[in-house]
Amino acid sequence: MQDRDLEIALDDLVRRALAEDLGVEVTPWTAPEDLIARDLTTRTAVPDGARGRATLRAKAAGVFAGGEAFARALLFIDPEAVIEAAVEDGTAVMPGDVVLHAAGSARALLVAERTCLNIVQRMSGIATITRQAVDLVEGTGARILDTRKTTPGMRALDKYAVRAGGGHNHRIGLFDEVMVKENHVDLAGRSIEEVLADIRRDVGPSTTITCEARDGDEARAAVRGGADVVLLDNMDTAALSALCPELRALARTAGRDVQLEASGGITPESLAAVARTGVDRISMGALTHSAPALDLQLPSTHAHGRMARRVARQFAEGEGLDGSECETLEFVVGELLDNAVDHGGGGAARELEDLERDVTMHLVVEVVVGDGETRWAVRVEDQGGGEPEEVRRMIAPESGFPDLEDERGRGFFLLAQMVDALDVDLSGDGKGLRLEARRTVDGRAAG
Repeated sequence: MQDRDLEIALDDLVRRALAEDLGVEVTPWTAPEDLIARDLTTRTAVPDGARGRATLRAKAAGVFAGGEAFARALLFIDPEAVIEAAVEDGTAVMPGDVVLHAAGSARALLVAERTCLNIVQRMSGIATITRQAVDLVEGTGARILDTRKTTPGMRALDKYAVRAGGGHNHRIGLFDEVMVKENHVDLAGRSIEEVLADIRRDVGPSTTITCEARDGDEARAAVRGGADVVLLDNMDTAALSALCPELRALARTAGRDVQLEASGGITPESLAAVARTGVDRISMGALTHSAPALDLQLPSTHAHGRMARRVARQFAEGEGLDGSECETLEFVVGELLDNAVDHGGGGAARELEDLERDVTMHLVVEVVVGDGETRWAVRVEDQGGGEPEEVRRMIAPESGFPDLEDERGRGFFLLAQMVDALDVDLSGDGKGLRLEARRTVDGRAAG
């Protein structure tokens, strides 16, 4: 497949995926601002002109594929975005590995995020399961091939991902190679040899002809008929081992070679044994029709924090908090999120570019109305490190007031004065911090 074919397929898929998300027809000439206007959350929550940065990381071990797909999806909404690949397609990754960086319009990043991830996760999943199959047959001489069992509309991407995983492509469709299957033979009303001879006269000598065989007799007929590849379908390893040398010898009597392919019912557990039977090729539909997506994530940055503050305020207003209380809650959310990004991301950064690494955050906002009072709570959790006891000393200094000569901890101290309780603990994974601020509107302890 040519690179241009892949580019066309990618662009078409991106437009269809964005149309699903945004509920509007997307053409090559659709303006990016028109797409952003269809995101009911982002168009209000994120200021026009805000910039953002995203770093795509692997959450599971696998093989990355689809960097160009990610880039083309984002560039469709922000043509000025900058995407930097950290690894090439086909690279094995471990949890936490960075696979690419992206920077550009914060609005565009948020609108394109799910489309980017859906495509890249699927492609990486296919590359991963293909690499596993390739590794299982290493040293046998057998090649791993895909089939036409691909997601409709995504065949070019699915087959590219197979190549990224170290596999090989079978025919692309019905147009580029011949595949004579049992249905063709059963409905033809003539012998396999006759069918193959008729097809060869039609397509000429340069088109590859594969003929499926369900047993030894059909396999021998396929060789006699001049098939370039004989697909040995759903045969056990004993039958394959016996047939392979026989079929090669039969082809040599006609002065030519034949490729032998195993297919049907092959699992990871049986794959190595099938490869050792002497077949040249093993085709597996599971590479594309059953591949699980590789888990990838876009960690949070300050741009996401700004959006979260606005969304939290909208939520609080919807729950009935008055204006001043909404402002307090929004401020608390912002302070906790900024702390998580700065310190969880690698040390008090003033700008996004200063972050040593990105940080993943979890934000929970609760508002409870009842018993004559209104209570709210904000909880932020990060995975970036920190000592709960040290933060507790910042919240409540022994002297009762932070050291004026020390810049650290003043934010926590001031934040604690605005709420009824500010608790700190280790995050659920034990690697970061969990901070929770609680407050009642009428001033009673939030307990």
